[in-house]
Amino acid sequence: MREKRKFFRLPFEEKVEFVCPKGIFSGVVKDLSFGGLYIANPDNFPELKDEVDLIFLLKDADPPIKVFMKGRVVRIDKDKGFAIKFMSIPQESFQHLRNYIIYNAPSPEIAELEIKKFLGEFDTAHQIVKAFNVFFLKNEIMPYLLERALLYSPEKPFKLSSGKESPYYLDCRKITLYGPSYQLIGELFWEELRYTDIEGVAGMSMGADPIVCGILSAALSEERALEGILIRKEPKKYGTGKQLEGNFCKGMKIALVEDVVTTGGSLLKAIEACEKEDLNIISVIALVDREEGGKEALKERGYELKSFFTLSEIISTHKELQSS
Repeated sequence: MREKRKFFRLPFEEKVEFVCPKGIFSGVVKDLSFGGLYIANPDNFPELKDEVDLIFLLKDADPPIKVFMKGRVVRIDKDKGFAIKFMSIPQESFQHLRNYIIYNAPSPEIAELEIKKFLGEFDTAHQIVKAFNVFFLKNEIMPYLLERALLYSPEKPFKLSSGKESPYYLDCRKITLYGPSYQLIGELFWEELRYTDIEGVAGMSMGADPIVCGILSAALSEERALEGILIRKEPKKYGTGKQLEGNFCKGMKIALVEDVVTTGGSLLKAIEACEKEDLNIISVIALVDREEGGKEALKERGYELKSFFTLSEIISTHKELQSS
C-alpha cells in the first residue's frame, strides 16, 4: 500500500523517553504531528508493532510541559530511528499538543482541519457518533435501494459493465437522482469524509456525478467549500482536450467516489486519470460493492476501497423482507 500521510508534520527536536517491552530508553523526537512522531538516534530499538509509552517536553511553554502518550511502532529505519503512530493521548496532554500545533501551524484553517482529523481518528466519543450516524443513514437509504434501485430478473439476466451476467442489477441512478435519497447519500459520504482534509471530490461520469454534488452540498452545510471534479471516460476530442472537469491543481487532496463497484475497472481508470493530473487521492469510497473483485483490484493498485453496502447485504435484506 502506498503511504498517505494524514497529518502535516512540524519541525521538532526534543529528547524523549520511551517504554517498550525491552525496557526504558531515550531518543530524539523529530517531525511531530497529531498522528505520530519519529524518534531518531534511540538508545535501543523496539520491535515493529510494539506498543510504546512516550514522555517528552514542550519547551516553548513557560514552564516546560510534559506530554504523555501511547503509540505503536509502524516503521523502523535500521541504525537511524523509528516511526510511531499515536494510539491514545490523555486529555491534558492532547490540549497541550493541540495548542502547540495551532500556534505553529501554517494557518488557522490548517490547524482546524488537523484537529478534526485527530478527533475523527483517535477520539472515542467522535468515533461513536460517526458510527451511529453512518448506521442511521444506511438504515434510511436501504429502503430506497430495495424499492427503487434493485432489479431482479432470473429469466433474463442483466449484462454488467464487466461483461458478466447477473440476475440482480442495481440501477443506483434511481436513488442518486431522487431528491430525498440524493440528500441522504450525500450526507452518508460526507460522514465518512468530514474528519479528513480533502479539498475536492472526484468521480467518474455519469454514475458518480450526483454523488459528487451531494457531498459538496453536505460539506457546504458545515461551511466546508470543496471542489467538484468530474472524470470523463475519455479525454474530450475538441477544445481543451481535458478528461477532468473542474477547478483543480497539482497536489490537491481529493476523495474518489463511485456508485457501484463490480470489478473495479471504472475506478482504476478514474485513478489513472487523477494521477496523470498529480491529484492526491486520500480516500476511495463506493456506495455499493458488488463483491466481484473490485476491492482486491484496487488494493493491488495501492488503494483501499471503503463501501457502505455490499450486494450480498442488499439481497439478504430483500429476501428477509420477502419471507416475512
